Amino acid sequence: MNVSSNLEEIIKLTRASQALFMSSGLIIFIIGTFGNLANIILFIRLESLKTLASSMFLLASFFGNESVLIFGLLPRVIQGFQYYDFLGYSAFLCKARWYLRTVSATFALTSVCFASVDRYLVSCVNVHLQRFTTLNRARWTILIAAIFWLVVLSPFTVFYTTTAQSCFIADVIFAKFASYYSLFFYSILPFSILSIFSALTWRNLGVQQAIYVRAGGRLYDQITRMLIAQIIVLVFTSFPNAIFQLYTILTSTSSTFSLHYAQDNLANDICLVVGDLTFALPFYVYWIASPIFRKNVKSMLLIRRRITPPTNIQIA
Repeated sequence: MNVSSNLEEIIKLTRASQALFMSSGLIIFIIGTFGNLANIILFIRLESLKTLASSMFLLASFFGNESVLIFGLLPRVIQGFQYYDFLGYSAFLCKARWYLRTVSATFALTSVCFASVDRYLVSCVNVHLQRFTTLNRARWTILIAAIFWLVVLSPFTVFYTTTAQSCFIADVIFAKFASYYSLFFYSILPFSILSIFSALTWRNLGVQQAIYVRAGGRLYDQITRMLIAQIIVLVFTSFPNAIFQLYTILTSTSSTFSLHYAQDNLANDICLVVGDLTFALPFYVYWIASPIFRKNVKSMLLIRRRITPPTNIQIA
């Protein structure tokens, strides 16, 4: 294949990537923003938020989710409509976008994992474990987690750079690290934590059904639906990115102008769009999995003065 043909293919692949964000990316941003804002409003208005640490962790994750869509997805959507990488013209915007996107995604997933751990502790027979995660501790945990990731991930502001109107990691070693980081913290670790603590929570509540039966309902039913739904969504939305990161770790492309690089870039963009669903779908997952959640959303949309605060069995 000659140079002219390669150039034409590169242009086609670049336009395909732009079209991807103009269509799918825009749709995901719109539905995700609506869902995240609805979650934030609902969890702030719920009276149970004043007494449940898990609600506090989930609320923090919603802010992280929306930050991912704003700092990570929205710039690519704008880029798609402008037909050029405007981040490549500003080193500050390039560094800020990837730094804040990475911090937000990690913080959001960390908060969800904290929520799953809290649910497990609440399900334990040991009273000390049940009372371990207080609201005050939850607030401090969220604050410490946010500061921790802001500091730990600060190297992203150093190694991202702009060259030839493109925003990317120039250092080969750090590029490898970024791939390992994405694979571990976006896929393996959250999936493992959610799976393990979901199983432990199911075991605890399954053994102690009588303790948690109230008003004709069972706490473990609601919790299990939510946790299983979260795990399923995480698996399907993070799996493509995990495969691509493994591929990136095992291979390398030296030239940013090669056809192979353009193909890899399009594959990466597809994985990014699918991965953004992790941060756009929680509201809809909760809607499907929890009848109590649906009830409270309907109450909120009807603008009733008081939203029914969920009891222990209603928190999913």
